[in-house]
Amino acid sequence: MRDNQPYEEGFLVILLLLAIVGVLWLFSPFLEALFFAMILATASYKGYELLLPHCKDSPTMAASAMSTLVFLGVIAPVTYLLVEVSLQVGHLYSDAQSWLGAQDAESLAALNQSLLSYLPLSDQAQASALAQIKEHSQKILGFIQQTTLFLLQGVLGTTSSFITFIGLSIFALFFFYRDGHSIAQHLKDLSPLENRFDQMIMDRFAALSTVLTLSVLGIAVMQGISFALISWVLGLPGLFIGMAVAVTSFIPVVGAALVWIPIVVYSLLHGDYLTAITITIWGVVVTGFVIDNIMRPLMINKLTKSLKSGGEGLEVANHTLITVLSTFAGLIHFGVIGLFFGPVIAAMAITIFDVYEHKHGDQLDRS
Repeated sequence: MRDNQPYEEGFLVILLLLAIVGVLWLFSPFLEALFFAMILATASYKGYELLLPHCKDSPTMAASAMSTLVFLGVIAPVTYLLVEVSLQVGHLYSDAQSWLGAQDAESLAALNQSLLSYLPLSDQAQASALAQIKEHSQKILGFIQQTTLFLLQGVLGTTSSFITFIGLSIFALFFFYRDGHSIAQHLKDLSPLENRFDQMIMDRFAALSTVLTLSVLGIAVMQGISFALISWVLGLPGLFIGMAVAVTSFIPVVGAALVWIPIVVYSLLHGDYLTAITITIWGVVVTGFVIDNIMRPLMINKLTKSLKSGGEGLEVANHTLITVLSTFAGLIHFGVIGLFFGPVIAAMAITIFDVYEHKHGDQLDRS
């Protein structure tokens, strides 16, 4: 009798590859929502385990309660912030268009005295700059409008797709809570890797999801509250500015600057130098240095040390270059959700390299 074992194994590998490709293609419209729900569920799974005894040990009740808490505590506020900021940006654009359209020679001369005269430009260069601004004002505003629409589409997409994304994320979140443990165990059983390597990958994913989610939300809250307070002191709309800073703080390095720099420019144009100087100092020192460069690493280090693994292998979460590049890459590819996707994908790739090193370390040339 002919031995068909090699052919069976080869054929089975082909079938597995076809099955994986087919499933990915079939669920491709939902992969982003599923991945987002998986990150949220993994980051907050301890909360589900704490709720379980209080729900008569019913996984369905605990999963329903935890999904509701995550929606009300995280998804709904962030969604509100995104929508509110997008509406306010539209109002600001309309106001800027009206203001620029109302300018005449006298007001432009006043603008020259209040702003351009402080720049190291000759009188001729200042006059030329003013003429160019007036002549191309509509083109400038048109470019700003197109850029704003591009950013908002990247953040929210169309209204229908965004609502679908949120709904599917909540729906998937429930099942990840309820069936997450059995799904993870099934993946370990199917994986050809040793269980310790499977566990290593899952632990890294769980730890990184927790660190990224909590640190991003924590920094957003701190930056938003700090800017809301200083804005109220200066007589500015603190609620809106705080929300805008909280949303943009998801983007590392340049996040809050996307909000406070336009405020500084607006204040200078209206001759409010105290507000401009205060906001600049607050943005550079408090948000840029204290919160972003001191509080963020401290928070990440504290979160990693609180994990069971002691934060082993999570250096990527506090590695500025990798974090910034992966975050912006995720933003480009996936929109605002990519702010979470990018670092997770980069870190999981590094984890796979670590697994390979652990498994074949004796064959590597370390000379």
